[in-house]
Amino acid sequence: MVNDAPKAAEFLGRIFAKVILEKIVSLSKIGQLIYEGGEEQGQLVQIGLAADVLGSTLNIIQSEKGESVLNEIRSSCNLRLEDFRPPGSKKSLTIDKFI
Repeated sequence: MVNDAPKAAEFLGRIFAKVILEKIVSLSKIGQLIYEGGEEQGQLVQIGLAADVLGSTLNIIQSEKGESVLNEIRSSCNLRLEDFRPPGSKKSLTIDKFI
């Protein structure tokens, strides 16, 4: 079951950004966890939470370390950010500004 707390994506994004910036876990691995996550594999993508969590993670990295650090981290992984959007969704999501 996914909790619908409004700040959940931002909270997870802060945690993920911290472990990425401290080079504990790569953005690729975090992306894989988010992409495959949920009660059933891929459920977070289906409901749009994956896009908001990853978008929040990228947003925090950008605001704390700047565009150049964000670009460096993004270039070191092969994440296709569009894959984190729910299929067929037209809704504006946190990840959109990075696509």
